[in-house]
Amino acid sequence: MSATTGRPWPTPEAFFADEAEAFRPFEAILALDVAGLDGGPRAHGWSARDLLSHLVGWHAVATEVATELRASPRSPRKAAADAEWEARGDEINEEIRAAWAPLPLDEYRSRAREAREGLLAALRDVPLAHWWDDDEYFVYFLSELQGHYADHRAALDVVLGR
Repeated sequence: MSATTGRPWPTPEAFFADEAEAFRPFEAILALDVAGLDGGPRAHGWSARDLLSHLVGWHAVATEVATELRASPRSPRKAAADAEWEARGDEINEEIRAAWAPLPLDEYRSRAREAREGLLAALRDVPLAHWWDDDEYFVYFLSELQGHYADHRAALDVVLGR
């Protein structure tokens, strides 16, 4: 833990470096061809495409939250997303899967990269007081990044045939 912030990372940049390391294994999905993306092994019914779509679909929501936090210390989008998740989490995951399923391979890869990069860029623009120093938002972004990757790491190994 950092003595100055109480965070396990001494700086936001260390947090971002850890995020990059945690996401790196998922980048293997972007190298798959269509057969591997959609027709390979499944984890809990999800293909490799479904798994990465799930992660980056939630990155899009977190980007909206970060965008609001640039201008304000509170995010109405986060409150709404939390309520939506409680009311219909599995349905939202299915909506994300269905939206990404028909994308052609190049568009899929491009949008997946852009979703993650967009979130990281937006978060870097948020005042530190609005996320790094705020326990609620720090925990939220941690759960949408490193925490979410950890939750799905075993599924990644399955869809990649490891």
